[in-house]
Amino acid sequence: MAVYTDSPRYAAAVLPDQVVRQLTPVDDPDPGIDPLLGSIFQGDRGVHQAAWDLFPYPILISEYSPRSQYDQLIRLARNRAGLPKQTACLAGSGRDFHGFKGRSWAAVPGNIHLSVHLAPNRPVGNFHVAFTALAALSVAEAIDQLGELPTRPGIKWVNDILMGSAKVAGVLAYTLSRDTTVTSVVLGFGVNVEATPRVRPTPFVPEVASLRDFLPPTGPDRRAEVFRSLLEALDRNYRTLLVEGATPLLKRYRERSMIMGREVTVCTEASDRSLKIVDQGMVTGFGENLELFLDGRSAPITGGRLILGRVTIEEGRWASEPSELPEAQSVPELASTPETRGSQTTGPAQWR
Repeated sequence: MAVYTDSPRYAAAVLPDQVVRQLTPVDDPDPGIDPLLGSIFQGDRGVHQAAWDLFPYPILISEYSPRSQYDQLIRLARNRAGLPKQTACLAGSGRDFHGFKGRSWAAVPGNIHLSVHLAPNRPVGNFHVAFTALAALSVAEAIDQLGELPTRPGIKWVNDILMGSAKVAGVLAYTLSRDTTVTSVVLGFGVNVEATPRVRPTPFVPEVASLRDFLPPTGPDRRAEVFRSLLEALDRNYRTLLVEGATPLLKRYRERSMIMGREVTVCTEASDRSLKIVDQGMVTGFGENLELFLDGRSAPITGGRLILGRVTIEEGRWASEPSELPEAQSVPELASTPETRGSQTTGPAQWR
């Protein structure tokens, strides 16, 4: 399938040399993806394309995106217009990128900002958490391929990937469904590869790092390696989900969890960012929908924000994870109908 880019110079940093050498201007793009090209690529710069046989779906690469590509794919999926069954969009940097509930994500140059559309068009068990597990596992396994790292990445409930105590990546998942049939999925990945964003610490994310912080400082740029490994891991895990269901992915998600057997604090967060402690204790397990079980608590925890360790939070406000960029705007929710329902699936089924 083809790779499309509005910046051959940037594409050279994330694609194999043999693909970069084949990039040529697109005079007459495929009508089937023309709306996607028009939505993702901004301005009047020409689009170049090349074949990349490793992946059987279109990949769009842009050096800079003035708005969240994740949000753009969600809008196209809702409108069912000009969106291939599977596609991937990569941005080198951008504005209005965000995490769950619109928390801003510092999309700075040197890192991977990937958005992917999938169209299973079939029933998927535990789909409210299956795609979050799929995304988080794919990031962790892609990082594994780097080698030279002093430790394996772990998953912090529900959608953060950490090296030691530092967050290096986060994922998002959004699904559109009709009853139990999942029609479209949009996944978002932010991976700090070469640059560590300047982020004010919070109880939830006390430390941020990039993979470069754990690699030799004078080593080669690893963006191309992480990009390819992430696409390979995602493709492999997606096939597993379609063939074997969510159970194998959820099992591996639990095995990669960095909070099993550790003391944690779980908080609720109101719209005004005020926090209230739900419970504290040692994590003893996860349920089928990634509900959290704590030692001494009979009922599972089905939502909230997690802090490593026991803490005391005084009443007041904590800022959401700030970055060098302004607070992002979430995609506005459309009214759900019995035929099509859209949901952000970054946690257990009760998280809405």
